[in-house]
Amino acid sequence: MSAMKDFFKSFNKVVSSLISSLKSQAELLRQSQPPQAKLCMSALLDAKSVFKSDVRIQGQLHSNENLVIDGLYQGHITAQNNTVAVGSSGQVSANIIAKKVIVEGEVIGDISAEDKVVLTASGTVTGNIKAAVVDLENGARFKGIIEMDPPPAEVINEQLDPEPK
Repeated sequence: MSAMKDFFKSFNKVVSSLISSLKSQAELLRQSQPPQAKLCMSALLDAKSVFKSDVRIQGQLHSNENLVIDGLYQGHITAQNNTVAVGSSGQVSANIIAKKVIVEGEVIGDISAEDKVVLTASGTVTGNIKAAVVDLENGARFKGIIEMDPPPAEVINEQLDPEPK
C-alpha cells in the first residue's frame, strides 16, 4: 500500500509541475502575440468617399456612395440610399439623413436613418435619432430622444364578398 501511495504522490507532483509549466508558456505566448489590427471603417463599408482625420469641411454634403468621416464636419449630410459612418476620430456637427448610420466618434445633431443607427461603445450622439432599428452598444453615450419606427409589415388585403342582399 505504501508503494502505491508514494507512486500517486510522485505522479501528482509531476502533473502539477507540467500544468504549471503549461500555464507559464501560455502566458508567454499571450504576451508575445501582436495586437489585433482594427479593420478600417472605409474597408468594412467599401466606402468610396473618406474624409481622413486631417480634413475639415463645412457645408452641405450629398453622397451617392457610402461615406466615412474621420475628420471634422459641420453642416448637413444626406446619403439617402447609403451608409454614413463617423469614425473614431470623427467629429460631426450636422444633421444626418442616410439609409444606415454608424457612429464611432462624435455627432452633434439629429440622425434619421431608413434602416438602422449603430452607436458603438466609443460613440457619442447629442441629438435625436429616428430609425427603424437603433443599436446602442454598452459604453455608448447618447443624449436625446430615440424614435424607432420600423417599416410596417406587408398586409394582404382580401376583399370580402359583400353580404347577400
